[in-house]
Amino acid sequence: MENIKSQLQKIESLLPQIDKENSQVSKASVGWHLEHSLLILNGSLKGLTMTNPDNYNPKFSIKKFIFLNFGLIPRGKIKSPKQFIPLEIPTKESLEKLLNLAKERLEAVKNLPLKSYITHPFLGDLDKNTTLRFLGLHTNHHLKIIDDILKD
Repeated sequence: MENIKSQLQKIESLLPQIDKENSQVSKASVGWHLEHSLLILNGSLKGLTMTNPDNYNPKFSIKKFIFLNFGLIPRGKIKSPKQFIPLEIPTKESLEKLLNLAKERLEAVKNLPLKSYITHPFLGDLDKNTTLRFLGLHTNHHLKIIDDILKD
């Protein structure tokens, strides 16, 4: 959870650079990567509050094992579900709203049962701690891309 808090601080520090692009690294701007990350964070954190822990049904998957243990996400290979793809060009204001919502939702999941979960489209059911790990790894993936975009 502390990891995600520090990532949210990093996201906040990147807001002045949302219009930066580097087509050698990514077709998307810094703002796009920030918004996508915040949409995933907000959707997943909300999802944790909406499931019944009694229905948690984890299954082993090699994809899940590799991702959670090695943090490997190949760039440009995985399609995100439509609801997590920014529809418009992100603005500082729209990103600030998403950022504040993410901070609120992160606080809200603190006291949820450990078996609160989300169902990830590729990885299956992820309990609270695994969801937070997933969110940290996913956000880190996009922050690395942003770092590469900003290298000039």
